[in-house]
Amino acid sequence: MKLSTFKLGATYPVFIEQIETKKDPVSGKWLKPGYSTDVELIAEKEGFQRYFKDGSWHYVVDNIGTEYWDEDGTKHTITELGEEVPDGGLLEAPIIPITLEAQTALANVECTKRINYHWNQIGQINASLGVYGEEDTFACAAWIAANREALIELLNRDDLTEIDVTEDQFWPVFK
Repeated sequence: MKLSTFKLGATYPVFIEQIETKKDPVSGKWLKPGYSTDVELIAEKEGFQRYFKDGSWHYVVDNIGTEYWDEDGTKHTITELGEEVPDGGLLEAPIIPITLEAQTALANVECTKRINYHWNQIGQINASLGVYGEEDTFACAAWIAANREALIELLNRDDLTEIDVTEDQFWPVFK
């Protein structure tokens, strides 16, 4: 006798596999393991899982792993059976133009990152306190000033939202 087994799930007891069962040698009755049924299994259907409930087989949509985006660019991943991409959900990330405010913030972060790459905050403090010699103190101040000037020049560009402010071409070279 062929049985279909299913995994007991919170919402959908989904099909696992079909097995051949044996007769009990003592009673002569067919052995029927838990979470199995002899109700005829429905055909496979692409994009769906089969599940057993209330004495019959049903289909449930299986979009697990499907990624979609809201119009504002928020990414979501479907993790549950039966979950559909909502109305208005996009299957590709939308192209959202960067705002002037966001690009300004990115330029400020890039400036700080570039300053700290060669003169970390402890080095900057030590230079300002005179812990280093005159040459190093001057080099630190010059590096910070060069990057701040590059930042000001960047922020004054008319095409600020159209460029990649992390590109080296917009920043001074460390010497």
